[in-house]
Parts: sequence; C-alpha cells; structure tokens
Amino acid sequence: MITVQDLTAPTASNPADINVECIGDVPASDITVVIDEADNCGTPTVAFVSDVSDNNTCPETITRTYSVTDSCGNSINVTQNIIVNDITPPTGTAPADITVQCIGDVPADDVALITDEADNCTANPTVTFIGDASDGNTCPEVITRTYRITDDCGNFIDVNQTITVNDDIDPTASNPAPI
Repeated sequence: MITVQDLTAPTASNPADINVECIGDVPASDITVVIDEADNCGTPTVAFVSDVSDNNTCPETITRTYSVTDSCGNSINVTQNIIVNDITPPTGTAPADITVQCIGDVPADDVALITDEADNCTANPTVTFIGDASDGNTCPEVITRTYRITDDCGNFIDVNQTITVNDDIDPTASNPAPI
C-alpha cells in the first residue's frame, strides 16, 4: 500500500497594492491579480475571501484577501492593500464681481451664490464664507470676499468675489433762499 499525503501548502505572492481617490474607484475583486500561485502537486485554486476596511478616511485602507488552495486542502492567504485617498480639490466658480455706490450697499455674504461646486468624490462639497478684506482705500474701495469650497477629505479651494465701492454720483443740494 502506498499512501500519498500532500502536507505542503501552495505558494503565492501578495498582489500589488492599488491607490485610488474615491471609494467608487475601488475595483471589484479579481482572482487574476494573484499571478504566481504554485503548488508541489498541481495547480492551486485562487478564491476571493474578503475585503476589510480599517474604517479610517483620507486615507482608508481596505485589505483584500485571496486564498490559494491545493487539491489536498492546503491553503495560504495573500493580501492586497487598496488605499483610498482623495487628494483632488473640489471645483467651483466665485460669484460675479459687483460695484456698489456706498459701503451700506455691500450685500451680506451668501454661500448660495456659489452654485456650481463639485468634487470628484464628495457628492456635495461644503461652501463656507471665509471673510472680507478691504484694500483700505476710498472712492473706490475694493473688498475681496472669499468663499471656501471643501470636500469630505479636507481638500479645498478658495474663490474670490471683488466688490468695488465707488460713489461716483455728485451730491445734490438746493440753492439757499434769496436774502
């Protein structure tokens, strides 16, 4: 009687890590990324096991595990890291520049004036008012109003609206009554 018993596990290398910007860019599992599986008694089988996230954000690391199993049930696991890290800032356009006559005519800040904010990963980037900065002059005075557009990973751009205050209307008066 001859007993053949394979106790040697197959071999394989970890697949190359993948870097993507958005969770939607994470590719589906693909057993063909395990390219050097081998066994002493035949060709082993590769199977997807699981994806496990570290539950962090910016970056998030997903560990994808594949098993490599031979015909006798000997197996090993190989892992592939998928790093999800959005580094692209959002986009948006500043409100149109305006000119007013008097400082009292300067409108209040309004984040709703930015209507085209967009991002590669975040569905609705956040728009916030940062502040107004005057050039310190008069007639005209130029105020630079800054808004910030921020995505979920903290990437941002600032957009500026120029508000010019220029009183160019002559004052009015009546002649005094004759004496």
